[in-house]
Amino acid sequence: MDTFPATLLQIAVTAPILIGLILITGRNLPRSFASGFAFGGFAIPAMLGPWLLLLWCTPTAPAQFQSAGPWGFGFALNGISAPLLAMTALVGFAAGIKALTQEVEARNTYLGLILFMLGGTLGVFATNHIVGFYFFHEFALIPTFILTLFWGGEGRRPAAMQMAIYLTAGAMASLAGILIALDASGLSFDNATFANLVEALARVEHLPAATGALVLFGLGTLASLFPFHSWAAPGYTAAPTPVSMIHAGALKKFGLYGIIIIGLSSLDITGGRLGQWFLWLAVANVFIVGLICLVQRDLKQLLSWSSVAHMGPIFLGLWVCGTSGKAEGLDAAVFLMVAHGLSCAALFLLANAVRTRAGTYRLDELGGLATRAPILAALFIAATMASIGLPGFGNFWGEIGIFLALRAQPLWLQGIIASTVVISAIYALRAVAATFFGPSSEALDKRFASAPFGDVSWNERAAAAVLLGASLLIGFMPSLITRSTNPLTAEITVHAQHAAKAPAAEPVQR
Repeated sequence: MDTFPATLLQIAVTAPILIGLILITGRNLPRSFASGFAFGGFAIPAMLGPWLLLLWCTPTAPAQFQSAGPWGFGFALNGISAPLLAMTALVGFAAGIKALTQEVEARNTYLGLILFMLGGTLGVFATNHIVGFYFFHEFALIPTFILTLFWGGEGRRPAAMQMAIYLTAGAMASLAGILIALDASGLSFDNATFANLVEALARVEHLPAATGALVLFGLGTLASLFPFHSWAAPGYTAAPTPVSMIHAGALKKFGLYGIIIIGLSSLDITGGRLGQWFLWLAVANVFIVGLICLVQRDLKQLLSWSSVAHMGPIFLGLWVCGTSGKAEGLDAAVFLMVAHGLSCAALFLLANAVRTRAGTYRLDELGGLATRAPILAALFIAATMASIGLPGFGNFWGEIGIFLALRAQPLWLQGIIASTVVISAIYALRAVAATFFGPSSEALDKRFASAPFGDVSWNERAAAAVLLGASLLIGFMPSLITRSTNPLTAEITVHAQHAAKAPAAEPVQR
């Protein structure tokens, strides 16, 4: 087995963690040394993540990328985690550029904790073991809470506590479901890899009916599935911008990835009464949260709520894959997970650039910024167009793929999904118009008169260019993602159909 890619994967995950540890323990390091170390911690995964994705798509990929670890679980990639790892690395790099330009107290500790968060998020997608999956998720969540609590903005304390309660409860619920599945399958933690769990559960004739519900709703809470979503918008709004970028863009995908690899592959989460609940809650994510976005008057809160709304189409893609037995919905959902991570992080980055110059996120206190910061306006409009699925950006392929996968569903469902395109365009374009066009507010005129501000900085331009450039790249070359995902999504669809046909402890009508 070729160990070179496996070594690269280990370096991509451990480098930010080790450098973060150096910064936290070396709080008195000179600023230049600390900045250099931190930049390396963000840059190494950004170089290795996309490289690993390209290597994964080579013919010899199935025999690569696996390595054992001294802690009982090892590193490995699969066709879905490879693009998610690459996306996380790029989002982390852009967030790191932003973090390096911020003036905060205890700067070395701040940078070290963000690197811990990034390393943990990368680890989620770099392991094939249940223990490693949860270990890295909790490793990323702890610095998330600390960063929000001590470096966050207004409302940070209740937001951090709400995040801690919801995300801990969701993780524990899903873990309880997985423990029940492990017990039924006869597996131990020593060999509890994703592949072994799927294979073992395929031989199990009776699973407790609550198993799938615990996994779906537990992991769904982490991915802000309605009505377990109320932690997300306050958390993203209060968190420092780099934390919002990594959490909303990448770490939230932990729940979706777990639902795909564990729930959809092994448990009948799209059939019977559980499947009906899954459908209706996914529709609520799309429609009800979309309506909530329409009434937002704060730019960052709007972006936070829209991040929740955009989970709805992804949930529907997973649902239709399980019910129809076709992989198109899952293919599109995974593609949208990657594209959403890039566009969402770019919007949080650029919204903070607006606040830095205008002094507020309030839409009624903005206006006319396009004349004072034209490059910022252009970048923000581009990120907005990516978010609502403009052709040319990656989000387009994910959204259109999910709509096409739902074409055999009832017309009322297709109508609801189609209406969300209009709703998302209304609130997104309204935010652009209120921020960058029309007359500027009196408060903004006073601020500009006392302290004229310039356009977006070169550091912010570079960070935005990384994210928007990657979105354009996969928008024009979607095969960069689909070459990796298609074989595994086809295999998962077969497993999902097998799980749906297996008898359950409490039979229900489909």
